[in-house]
Amino acid sequence: MPADQQPPPVSSPHAPATPAPDLGPGLIATAVVPGRYSIAIQRTLQGTHALNHLVQDSTAAFALELGADGVATACRGWRYNFTNDGPQVHTAQRFREQQGYRGRYTLAGEIAEVELNTDDTVCPPKREADLALTRSPSIKLRCVLAAPHGHPLLTTPALLCEWVGMQTDEPMAYAVDGLGPTGWMALGAGNGLRVKVTGQPPGSRAGQPTKVTAVPAAAPLGNDAWETSF
Repeated sequence: MPADQQPPPVSSPHAPATPAPDLGPGLIATAVVPGRYSIAIQRTLQGTHALNHLVQDSTAAFALELGADGVATACRGWRYNFTNDGPQVHTAQRFREQQGYRGRYTLAGEIAEVELNTDDTVCPPKREADLALTRSPSIKLRCVLAAPHGHPLLTTPALLCEWVGMQTDEPMAYAVDGLGPTGWMALGAGNGLRVKVTGQPPGSRAGQPTKVTAVPAAAPLGNDAWETSF
């Protein structure tokens, strides 16, 4: 094999298959296949806390490409705006960020173990913030390709990924309750997945109940899908 080639991400025939985790009702684990998986999440949240009015407007996007040669690349972005206005409080938090990653993935049964390190050539970094952000230089994901069968939100296959060992708040932008196991992110196959979340923001005590809608994207989600509302 030439030195510049790497073996494809296949398990040893003698290695024990790692059992797939319980994904919850309406989801069946299938074999992970190479391809692009992505999600864009629009959160439009508002609620009250005593006399304060809390508003969150944000869009987060994550795209993961699994190559047939075992190479993995990813781009994540997050546009976040939060305000808290009241008789004595007027605060705002705003930031925009984008980061690219490159690494490899391996397969063990129906599980894909993905290890990524920052790589600015995948997508250009963007960091605009009015508050301190702590970001990890690496990401580890444990992913399962799920086929929906009577799922309340998903109608097409999605790569469900658990963030492993992450000590920062990066995963919170990409986890939506009801799409898969709690805390995991769901990356839609094909064109990707567009998700809208409405209801109360964190920290509020009154407001509308949370509502989530998820639809396959009509066109492929680009790395910049996080930069605008939809």
